[in-house]
Amino acid sequence: MSKYARRPSLGLVLLAGGKSSRMGHDKAALPWHETDLLTNRLLCSQQYLFAERLISINRPYHPSSLPKKLTRTVRIIPDNYTDCGPLGGMEAALHNGCCDFYLALSVDLPFYDFSPVPGLLNILRHQPELLAVIPKTENNQDQPLAALYSRKLLPAITAQLQNGDYRLRRLYQAVPAAYVDESFRSALYLNINTPAAYEAAKGRDANSYRQVPVVTLTAPDSGDGKTTAATAAIAELTRRGYQVAYIKSTHHIVTRQKIGSDTDRAQKAGAVSVCLCGPADVPEGLSKEDYILALSQQQLADLVLVESRSHGPFPQIDVTQADAGTLVDDILFLTGYRSSAI
Repeated sequence: MSKYARRPSLGLVLLAGGKSSRMGHDKAALPWHETDLLTNRLLCSQQYLFAERLISINRPYHPSSLPKKLTRTVRIIPDNYTDCGPLGGMEAALHNGCCDFYLALSVDLPFYDFSPVPGLLNILRHQPELLAVIPKTENNQDQPLAALYSRKLLPAITAQLQNGDYRLRRLYQAVPAAYVDESFRSALYLNINTPAAYEAAKGRDANSYRQVPVVTLTAPDSGDGKTTAATAAIAELTRRGYQVAYIKSTHHIVTRQKIGSDTDRAQKAGAVSVCLCGPADVPEGLSKEDYILALSQQQLADLVLVESRSHGPFPQIDVTQADAGTLVDDILFLTGYRSSAI
């Protein structure tokens, strides 16, 4: 039997007040799933019946594209303590909110689907002395910006801010808190702080809707090492147990595969199937990129590597800019087989 006399009320605090300095522009306004990232996070929050939804933001936001039923639970809360990071946003939200606990969620977690919430709340119901519940992911990494916090923490937060201490970690490490292993779904906690991370997230998201995930290895010029990178990646992916198909985009008229050719090298590296795609192969009215994507979805493989200088499905990795030591892990991230690229 739960020690709680009643189920604690739970609200959502979306933290969208950051400066987005590494991104270069407002992360909350980034396009995501036919809307912006902030609106998408609110729409996804319908997976859980939050008593209220507070948006910590210091600029205008008009949730006009939200369903009216959802809009009724949304309030915009500007910071009382400006330029103090997430702690400032939490102070304003807890000061204005009325729930027992809040899920404090950073707006830059595009894959967070709110599925952890019932489990986190269940911990609170059985341990009413807790003031915070913090998920932990790969490498024992705390995820304090996707965690539950008690409204009782408001005085402690205010004191920290007034003392000029803006570290969120300092807050939850000083109070009764539970830590929950979420390493089995670390991808939910991936955040996007830079343009490169945003592009990678979009690529991973695109692959999540494909029957067979695809990554294009590209480079500006011929002779830049695309085939060398592709064959090395195929060999390592095969060693790790993945079945890899290889598609070579070429501007030549394709006749037949030759010994020592790029497709031959890919096959010898372990590719379960290889395809050449030249100009004559593309049906009339279809772009080469779309045809390569359609061809990739016909492959009986775990993933497809496309080698192309100027054509190829998104996402793409420029091998001249990539780190050879992490290329395979980057591919696995973009295909959805790995939670993080590191």
